[in-house]
Amino acid sequence: MIGPLSKFSAASAARVSWRHRLPFLAMLVLSAAQAFAADEPRGLQMRKGLVAWQVSLSDARTFIEENIRPKTLNLLANQKPEGFGCVREGTGGVSRCNWACCVDLGESGIVQFSTLWFINDHFYAYDVTFDTPQFARLEAAVRSRLGAPSREMQETQVSPNVLQGGISSYVVNTKRWDVGNAVVLLSDRGGQGKLLAGHIYVTYLPLAREATPPAAQPNEPPAKLPF
Repeated sequence: MIGPLSKFSAASAARVSWRHRLPFLAMLVLSAAQAFAADEPRGLQMRKGLVAWQVSLSDARTFIEENIRPKTLNLLANQKPEGFGCVREGTGGVSRCNWACCVDLGESGIVQFSTLWFINDHFYAYDVTFDTPQFARLEAAVRSRLGAPSREMQETQVSPNVLQGGISSYVVNTKRWDVGNAVVLLSDRGGQGKLLAGHIYVTYLPLAREATPPAAQPNEPPAKLPF
């Protein structure tokens, strides 16, 4: 078992080479294989460096805002002008941070924004969306690094149908990989609750368990982890 990476800093993240122009999901575990000889995701690999598990929110913010966020006047729809921003979720010490840029999923000329989660200001999970047609290619990339999925799941989701004024349902196909201290989920739909957006969600279990609400009563089972 690899020891904690609590001494990770923005400066050390910046030293991770961004010159290897590999698709993001290949890079997801490549840095781990090089450094630790183990195919376990060690955090979020962005275009210019790794945001490692357990890094502090302040270090992550500095790294993302000063070294990665592009300077552009053309903001995405609904993007806040200040870019990377965080909000507290409830009272459990969890913060959700949106618009972390930039993640390269291997599409020429296209980068993605990611959502990051922190528990007590330490990084433990992220989510990146993509267009559903990219699912097969991204699944193949993950399989090439992590092998066959640990589980494959299907779930029916519902969403409002604005055009028809009713409710639409669709099936979400999800592949799950359990790799060391990390869990990787890859879904073909339902990213950000959207029918045509797939997403990849990765979490670091030692901290994810801290973020899971306790049971309300002694005889009740604990709440599920957020995946």
